[in-house]
Formats: sequence, structure tokens, C-alpha cells
Amino acid sequence: MSFLPKIIEISDEIIEVLIEDKFFVDFEIQDMAYAKKRFCEELTAKFVNGELDEDGDIFTDSEYDVILNEIVAEDILRSLQKEGYVNSYEDDNTEEVFFLTDEGKITLDKMDDTDELKK
Repeated sequence: MSFLPKIIEISDEIIEVLIEDKFFVDFEIQDMAYAKKRFCEELTAKFVNGELDEDGDIFTDSEYDVILNEIVAEDILRSLQKEGYVNSYEDDNTEEVFFLTDEGKITLDKMDDTDELKK
């Protein structure tokens, strides 16, 4: 999906602030592509609904928190997928659905309540 140049510009500004605030470092996120896509999607929705006001705050605190949490969750899922613990497929609505692989199930069974592997 392509986005309007102004949407990309605003998204880039938000990403730059997050970089300066060390958000990506704190959560060990190396690939910012999903973050940019996610902000562009939300900015586009606000633009379409006539809610994009560049003079004020673009997102409420709760909207911003939701987006940031989704960015962190996406990064964790992709990391687990690269390690072979989860995999995904697109369902009938073309939404990505994640599931534990056999390796993920075995690893989960080996973990205790403190989220550490049992010895």
C-alpha cells in the first residue's frame, strides 16, 4: 500500500522522535518498517475521517500507547517466527494468524512459571 507524501512525512517525524527517545533501542527493535507502516495507516485513517490536525496533537495518549504496544508486539512475534517458535498464515479475511510450531510447543512445555527454561 502506498501512502500520501504528507502522511509519510508526518510518520517519519514521529519515527525520528521515537529514535531520539531511544524507543527502538529500549525495546531492541532493529527494523522500523512495521512502525512506519503502522503510523502511516493510522494517519491515513485520521486523514480520511477529517481528524488529521497537524497543529495539535495528532494522537491521543491512549491511541499512541496502543500503536507503540502493537509495534513492540509485532517485533516480538517476528523474532519468535525467525527462531521457529511461531508461524503464521493468512485467514479468509486476509488477516495474519499466528500459531505455535511444534518447536514452540516443546519449548513452552519446558518453561516454568518464571518464563525460564527448566533445566
